[in-house]
Amino acid sequence: MHQAQAARVAAVLAEVCPKPARVVRTAPFRWSIKVDRAGFVDAFEAADWSAVDELVVDIARDHPMVLLEKLEQAARHVGRERIRLALPAVTRKWEEHGIQLKIERLRAQGWKRWEAANLSAWGFLHREPGGTEGLDLSTDWSVYVINRAAANQLLEMGVTRFALSPEDGIENMRSLLSEFGPRAVLIVYQDTPQFIAESCAYANLIGGCPGKANCRFESMEMVSSHGERVTALDYHCRTIVLNQGPFCLSTRLPQLADAGAVSLRADFIYRTYEPRQVRDLWRAVRAGRPVPGALAANFDRGIL
Repeated sequence: MHQAQAARVAAVLAEVCPKPARVVRTAPFRWSIKVDRAGFVDAFEAADWSAVDELVVDIARDHPMVLLEKLEQAARHVGRERIRLALPAVTRKWEEHGIQLKIERLRAQGWKRWEAANLSAWGFLHREPGGTEGLDLSTDWSVYVINRAAANQLLEMGVTRFALSPEDGIENMRSLLSEFGPRAVLIVYQDTPQFIAESCAYANLIGGCPGKANCRFESMEMVSSHGERVTALDYHCRTIVLNQGPFCLSTRLPQLADAGAVSLRADFIYRTYEPRQVRDLWRAVRAGRPVPGALAANFDRGIL
């Protein structure tokens, strides 16, 4: 009995946690950029676009007319085939109708590359004629992939690439990178949310909501019970809490190459970035330069 159990455990471990093969990366990195305002890339010049393998645009924040205009503008620089449209990680009932109308209009105009940040994305996309047939679907890091079982499940569901979690560490990511290569996207710059709350931090602070017409709250700095300084942002009366410094691995590019990383991504989301700021940060990250105030999260130690 004991030998049979031990053999079964060994077989499961071999399936789920194989020893990573040594991978030597010879090709250049494939870079992608994710934004939640299509206008964030307005200051990009030709040299900035030349290194972009894919532009990912979250469709939730921009007004539909602005979104359509900016997508066509970006397509003139990188081509439609290199633009992916992202669905938000959190969609409440009162937001569903607007998101579905955007999906309907964008799919009618021929946009076929999409990103899911939540399993609900399959539900949204299946509501349209043809379902997900003919679409190129990827997943964001919030569709949690920290082992090969999760990665293989997504591939069976038709996903072409998946983003690894910025909460993970290099040793665990190394096994995924060595096996899945360019299909595993490693995020190297991001304002990773510490949490997202449906209540408004500002309304809680002042003892009540002044009403959307009278509210001027955009962001405020706070100090946690552990003395950690964070930034609380308003997004449609939802509170998003971020570290004051971004998650950034720009100075670790040689280490990432050694680990077998091929597909890298820089995210410019949640904060109200200026287009020039996005351009300058993109240049610094791609060149491997340090970003002031950046944090490496669990990259060295792994998930405890």
